[in-house]
Amino acid sequence: MKKLLLTIVTGTLSCPLFAQSISPGALYAASGSGSANGVSVNWILGSLNSFSDLSVLPVRLISFEGRLNAAGLAELHWKTAGETNNLGFEIQKSLDGKTWELLGWVDGAVDSKTEKSYQFVDQEFVTTSYYRLRQIDTDDSYTYSKIVCVIPDKESLDRFYVYPNPSHENKVRVQMPERTTRLLLFDQLGTRLGQFDTPGTEHTITLPHTGTYLLQIDTPVGSKTTKLVFY
Repeated sequence: MKKLLLTIVTGTLSCPLFAQSISPGALYAASGSGSANGVSVNWILGSLNSFSDLSVLPVRLISFEGRLNAAGLAELHWKTAGETNNLGFEIQKSLDGKTWELLGWVDGAVDSKTEKSYQFVDQEFVTTSYYRLRQIDTDDSYTYSKIVCVIPDKESLDRFYVYPNPSHENKVRVQMPERTTRLLLFDQLGTRLGQFDTPGTEHTITLPHTGTYLLQIDTPVGSKTTKLVFY
């Protein structure tokens, strides 16, 4: 019988616009097989660095999420539905989603058939950060979780607003989150009227005439646009 091995590896990095945190379901790997018309197919979805036994996943990670706690620190939570030879979890951190460093370690349950909950707090959290887990088996094989992103309040796009709005004056003040890289002013047709680089967290704009305008900010977290009316 002909045999075909098909391997699919997936990985994602996302920090959605207008979101404080992201908590995608985290699936380390899945596998299966089938045959038809004399062709046998084995498939692997996820990230495995050992294919010796596709029928058993070392850890069934059912959730992984990051959020701000009451102290304003990044708090990571994850759950496993079952563990086999799970030595533990490396917590890895990145400020750009590309370069990673070791942040901490949490022991695993080694072997478990029940649901386990884990948590880790980043005591050095000061700016938007990305996190992932590196789950390590007792035989040193490992898999990575998906990536979560946590945004501090001071960098939240929710801190972007204009006042007064509507305005009866031609000068308006703009409040912005930290690390805003650019402030843009457009007319209602989309024509750019002004650009202000590294505007800080507050900026005053003088409007040329009455009408409807659009203000946009660009930040490492993302971009956001708001409408401004000048009567």
